[in-house]
Amino acid sequence: MKPRTTLILAILAGGIFSYIYFVERHAPTTQEQSEAAAKVVSIEQSKITGITILNADSKVELRKQNESWSLQTPVSDRADSSTVSQLLGLVDSLRHSSKIEIPTNQSAEKLKEFGVAESDLRLKLQSEGGKETELLLGKDSAVEGKLYIRVQGANAVYVVAQTLRTQLTRKADEFRDKKLSDLPLQQIQKFTVQTADGELELERKNNHWDIVKPMRARAADQKVNDLLANIINAQVSQFLPEQPAPEQGLAEPRATITLHREGQSEPITLKVGAAPSGDENKEKSFARLSSRAAVTVLANSSLNPLLQARPNDVRDRKLVRVESDIVDRITIQSEGKPEIVLARKGESWIRRNGDQEVKINESLATKLLSSIQGAEVTQFVSDVASDLEKHGLAKPHARITLSSFASANTAETKAGEKPIATILIGGVEGEGVFAKLEEEPFIVAVPKSLRDLIPSHASQLQPLGLLDLKPEAFTSIEVSQDSGVEKLEKKDGAWTVAAGEGKVSDGSILTLTKTLASLQAQRWVSPEEAGEKAEEKPTLTLQASYKEGDKVSTFTLTVGRALGEEGFFAKIAGKEGSFLLTKANKDDLATKLIIK
Repeated sequence: MKPRTTLILAILAGGIFSYIYFVERHAPTTQEQSEAAAKVVSIEQSKITGITILNADSKVELRKQNESWSLQTPVSDRADSSTVSQLLGLVDSLRHSSKIEIPTNQSAEKLKEFGVAESDLRLKLQSEGGKETELLLGKDSAVEGKLYIRVQGANAVYVVAQTLRTQLTRKADEFRDKKLSDLPLQQIQKFTVQTADGELELERKNNHWDIVKPMRARAADQKVNDLLANIINAQVSQFLPEQPAPEQGLAEPRATITLHREGQSEPITLKVGAAPSGDENKEKSFARLSSRAAVTVLANSSLNPLLQARPNDVRDRKLVRVESDIVDRITIQSEGKPEIVLARKGESWIRRNGDQEVKINESLATKLLSSIQGAEVTQFVSDVASDLEKHGLAKPHARITLSSFASANTAETKAGEKPIATILIGGVEGEGVFAKLEEEPFIVAVPKSLRDLIPSHASQLQPLGLLDLKPEAFTSIEVSQDSGVEKLEKKDGAWTVAAGEGKVSDGSILTLTKTLASLQAQRWVSPEEAGEKAEEKPTLTLQASYKEGDKVSTFTLTVGRALGEEGFFAKIAGKEGSFLLTKANKDDLATKLIIK
């Protein structure tokens, strides 16, 4: 084959491929063409701005503004957007099973025959730019479940399913938004509830709700939001004429809810009246929202939770409202005891003793702060703190101050400590303990476990690790207990009996040195908990020498009586305070070292 012929064939093949790729590939398929041909009318739902439904005795008009649908006729009200979308979707997907072309010279007679010359049931759609599309629904066709329909201005008649007629014969109320209000919850800044039992008023400040009447107290944000959402999202079960009737009880309502919106001087009110006649169980009430032109019937299950709420029902049960990440200082003051100051340092916690920074068991500081933040009130004891002494709060068991701290001046804060909240922890009653925020007048009860977490002495905050050595670092061990004294020393890397006769138990000395090398306190205890008897008649005294580099140090441990199943009181010479040693560790330290 000549080169020129080959080139021509290649160019033709390329052209065919390009046509298939760029043209045929995007052309509608046979099925798509068939479906498009079966459509009665093509609309862009997003561009429809008006809907008019006409039948023999009524007219329904809907208009879209700012992406929201409203009912214009026969009453002005919000429309249910899902119902409107359902109607438009049905029109857009309307397909005919057959199409009847009407000759121009027969159009008047034939259109009348199919009932689509002048129809009693019409749907008119207005689109952006003023375009109008009108559908005329006619008689039932010979095929069961279908009817005739025509597009205004055309001489063709279509046979379609009767589904559209069902949508268009809805009552006007079925197009109304059944949700009582479209007011966004976050726009409500204040609201009041007035009933025969009194007035409840709440106000939102800094994204938190507070009770204003009949008392000033913190409110539970989620609880209040849920109660408000119940009202706002209440579903209307019936719309009635705008003018109330006397029997509806709205002239002297059983409850009035007043909602104040952000940036709006005029509040929205909801008046709640009597139960409809025949409602013997009082499951519903007449109600009227000032922003809607109708009296409605609402379920009491949506209304009563807020209407029947009492101040204590919506109070914040958190002992203190604080975010733990803004707390930089925890100051603990106990009667007759030195002050304890815990300070955040980077991501860690330390104890400040004047200018000194002392290492602590950080988990205690973290646990204390999270427990304070999460502590919930079990009882609102008194709304007036008139008898502090009775509740152990005149001279509290502990005064805890949570503060933030700025090390330098900024545009927002000045350098120094800024108190956030001060908590008084008082006397114990049963499983609870009395408490009070210094900034509030109330006395409350919280779980006793919170008081148990509060250290009364700095020694309780010491790190749990007592030693951090290798077992081979020990050079001598002396253990004294009721059965006698055993003393070992290491010579040339081997353990030998330093006093008395017998042979060293290699397994026992290995167990003891491993336990001792990584010995940890289960927890440090307060002097009050340890008491004088903690060190009476020690059950075991262990003295050990160990070598770190060229330095030789001595470690003396005294183990006392048991504290139930929790462990044994123990003390280390030179360290302040007592701690609890587990029974397993005590048994390892008490093992027989010498075989006689």
